[in-house]
Amino acid sequence: MELADWQGRLVELCERHDVPGAQVGVLADGDIRVAAAGITSRDTGVEVTQDTLFQYGSITKIWTTTLVMQLVDDGKITLDTPVVEVLPDFRVAEPGHADTVTVAHLLTHTSGVAGDLFTDVGDGDDCVERYVASLTTAPTVTPPGGRLSYCNAGFVVAGRIVEVLRDRAWDDAVAAHITEPLGLRHVITRAKDAPLFRTAVGHVTDLEDIDGPAVPTRQWMLPRAMGPAGLITGSAADLLRFTETHLGDGIGVTGERILSTDSARAMRDVVVDLSSVSTVYRGWGLGWRVMDWTRDGRPVTAVEHGGQTIGQNAQLYAFPDLGVAFCVLTNANSGPGLIQEVRDLLGAELGLTAPDPAVTDDGDLTPALGTYESVMLRSTLSRDPDGQIYLETISKSPANQGAPVPRKPVRPTGGGRFTVEVHGMVVEYAHLVDDDAEYLFGNRLLKRVD
Repeated sequence: MELADWQGRLVELCERHDVPGAQVGVLADGDIRVAAAGITSRDTGVEVTQDTLFQYGSITKIWTTTLVMQLVDDGKITLDTPVVEVLPDFRVAEPGHADTVTVAHLLTHTSGVAGDLFTDVGDGDDCVERYVASLTTAPTVTPPGGRLSYCNAGFVVAGRIVEVLRDRAWDDAVAAHITEPLGLRHVITRAKDAPLFRTAVGHVTDLEDIDGPAVPTRQWMLPRAMGPAGLITGSAADLLRFTETHLGDGIGVTGERILSTDSARAMRDVVVDLSSVSTVYRGWGLGWRVMDWTRDGRPVTAVEHGGQTIGQNAQLYAFPDLGVAFCVLTNANSGPGLIQEVRDLLGAELGLTAPDPAVTDDGDLTPALGTYESVMLRSTLSRDPDGQIYLETISKSPANQGAPVPRKPVRPTGGGRFTVEVHGMVVEYAHLVDDDAEYLFGNRLLKRVD
């Protein structure tokens, strides 16, 4: 990664994708290089530097999984431990459901609990505890251990397990067991610490000018209780230093071992097979999602995670067999397009090619036409008179702040799968039938309601 070249390239990419500011970081052979461009906010015009903090979003789940696996290493729990053994009061709306949810279910998004519940229970150190208590009214999507459905709520429950067994707030556990041992100086978990650093502000489409430039968000961060699922904020360099620990099978750049070799490797093993619903991803491990890139025609295992918060998008890729990782941090909801372009450019420099969804003109999506819903999303697949199929999604997520999601043309990928382009990134969906129920799968399960 030639920094001088990438600085100019990143400026161009930010302009092309209407992203106010971004960082791109690469880790190779123990060396970390970071390019930074743009501004932290269009209100202030403050320049993005290499030390600027961006929200990692759901990449946080790798950190929370690390905390849980440390508990496994310490013999305090196993992956098969029922959650109620640690949290006896854990309940959801479906009677008896919570009794059979295990730690592994939380880390693999197979707890069956509706995942996108962004309940604000206050900013106190007891917020994670209060959030878990609020799940008594949470609906369920599948039985525990059923199909994967991306679950933010499950990772907050995992964070609460950390709190109970470490006898400290999740934020303090992150500091004591990850950031301090690894010497990470540009990572925060609490919103109150943001003014201590140069910190990026998210940008979203203005509802009154949807064709105009993105504007700063009205809310900087999601509710504090969502911390274990997605609130870690930091620099690209510190994200890569954390990732280097996983590439080193648990040993950080400081020489400190924060995770056993077995646990670090277990996180990267496929636990949930995604081959029936994705032409890109092999499966989900513990925290990590697993896929194959190619180099010289041969597969190269990659583990990755992305993150979306209020007007910020982030992405992390790591290649354990190569000792290489890279990340992209952006402060706009248009960030995915920039991320995908950087992915391809950096991949080419590293001799790696990312997998893209398979495409076919023969896929018949007629059986999938209809409306599907979750607690946060309502998606409708419909066909125009000219035969073109469209996906229209209405989101109640605070990350979107009511921004319109125009309907998107659909391209079949075969086997009931299809792709749409969202903010410049190609996203794959699948139509599923389980017994008498039909679902639309796009990481989350949306049940057919028409």
